[in-house]
Amino acid sequence: MPFLFGKHYTRTELMRHVGHLSQVGGISLLEAADGPARGVRYLEFRSGSGFQFKVAVDRGMDVGYCDYRGQSLAWIPSTALPAPWYFEQNAEFAWLRTALGGFNTSAGMIHIGNPETADVSHYNFPARAQERYGVHDKMALLPGQLRSYGEHWEGDECILEAEGRVVQAQAYGENLVLTRRYSMRLGESRFFMHDTIENAGWLPTEHMLLYHINIGFPVIDADSEQIAPVMKPPTIPDGLPASAADEYSRFIAPQTDWQLQGFELDMGAEADGSVPVGIVNRDNFGVYVVYKRQQLPQYLEWRMMGEGQYAVGIEPCTNTFGREIARRLGQLIVLQPGEKREYDLEVGVIDGTAAVSAFRERVARITENG
Repeated sequence: MPFLFGKHYTRTELMRHVGHLSQVGGISLLEAADGPARGVRYLEFRSGSGFQFKVAVDRGMDVGYCDYRGQSLAWIPSTALPAPWYFEQNAEFAWLRTALGGFNTSAGMIHIGNPETADVSHYNFPARAQERYGVHDKMALLPGQLRSYGEHWEGDECILEAEGRVVQAQAYGENLVLTRRYSMRLGESRFFMHDTIENAGWLPTEHMLLYHINIGFPVIDADSEQIAPVMKPPTIPDGLPASAADEYSRFIAPQTDWQLQGFELDMGAEADGSVPVGIVNRDNFGVYVVYKRQQLPQYLEWRMMGEGQYAVGIEPCTNTFGREIARRLGQLIVLQPGEKREYDLEVGVIDGTAAVSAFRERVARITENG
């Protein structure tokens, strides 16, 4: 039963109190009308608990804005989440002008990491034997096709759900199809994201995926900390600046002239493969993400403590940072025609001393069991 305004309600009890379900929660289809995001469609989810988020249908079906009771959970960049038609396809670092930012920026579907060149001669187009991939590829800037959205009741549980497709394809090239489904229960402060990525083409296709979940102020602040089952000292991925390894778990006030940091973390998991990662501030308020280690065996952290560019990335991924390094390590996935991969995330709010303590205990059980 939905827990709203301090009380559990059956379906009948709740609907006796309102004229329409949208009075307390639901999903609305909106469209940005001004600025660089003009024309981008959004699905606004409202759970009734004070937790709400907007799925940018035309930005890879990623979550742009996300907040809880007036507090933003996301880092919003100065670029203001522009529409995909402003993406500079041939610029290696164009991803930084258009894609990065918002609550989630999906990276892939073919490449994650800095710009690299790949052999694509197996697509049988001699004029394009190689492909140059820019930072984190173009998944986050592909317009989606909305398949369904709305609310439905399962007994006394009200489910908010939406599904869409995102296609990355070209003639003489890849044909990858992402089907993404968001779901949440009315009254809760969490959502679930289920992704299926299929090679819908007729030739093998390399596949890399990273969820760039960008947590910003006020979750990120002086003395905020990460709570996660890190099993070994972190390492610095190749190509990223050298950093003190012990800095990954605590955060500081915005700094002048700060250089980004990156850490690769070895995460433990629960018996079913679930990996819980949380970031909380000194007010016992924060965000958590739970992912499946068998689906996303690697984990990267982006720690950016610069003024304005003040964010931390929770980034579970399929492989280490960089295509050729992943290939050498045997981590690079090749999807055969018709082959699919599935990915599941749970994302929610940690609110209050009791919730923080419970999350710490959950993580401690993993680290204590080794």
